[in-house]
Amino acid sequence: MPTVTRTVSTPAPLDVVRSYLRDFGNAPEWDAGTVTCEPVDPTTPVAVGKQWTNVSEFRGKQTTLTYTLEADEPTRLRIVGRNKTVTSEDEMTFTGADGGGTTVSYTATFTFHGFAKAATPFMVPALKGLADDAERSLGDALQKLPTS
Repeated sequence: MPTVTRTVSTPAPLDVVRSYLRDFGNAPEWDAGTVTCEPVDPTTPVAVGKQWTNVSEFRGKQTTLTYTLEADEPTRLRIVGRNKTVTSEDEMTFTGADGGGTTVSYTATFTFHGFAKAATPFMVPALKGLADDAERSLGDALQKLPTS
C-alpha cells in the first residue's frame, strides 16, 4: 500500500485554504494529475458525503474515480476516491502559522485491487513522481489564494 506525503506552505489563512481544498471540484487547479473533477450532484452542498467524479491521468492513461468527502474537520480533510482498480485515500491536515499563513500536509495512500495489486511495487516510483508534481501544483495554487 504505497503512501506519499508532501507539505506546502502558503501565506493564505487556514480558513481560506481549508475552504478551497474541501471543495474537491477545485482539484484540476491544484492537482497536477487531475484532468476534470465534477460534482456528482451539483445541488448538494460541500459536506461529509459530497461526491465528485474525478478523471486523472496516470502513466499516460486516464482513469475515473468517484471521490467522497469522508472527514471535514477544522484542521483535517479526508477525501477517498474509488474505482475497481484502486482506492486513493487523500488526507490533508492544516496548521496555522504565526502571521496568518498555513502549512498543509497532504498524504495520499493507494490501495490497488485485482490485477493492479500485483503491479503495486512497480507503481511506487511513478506515484512518487506524481506526488512531486502535485506538490508543485498545490503550492502554486495556494500561493494565488487571498491572504486576508
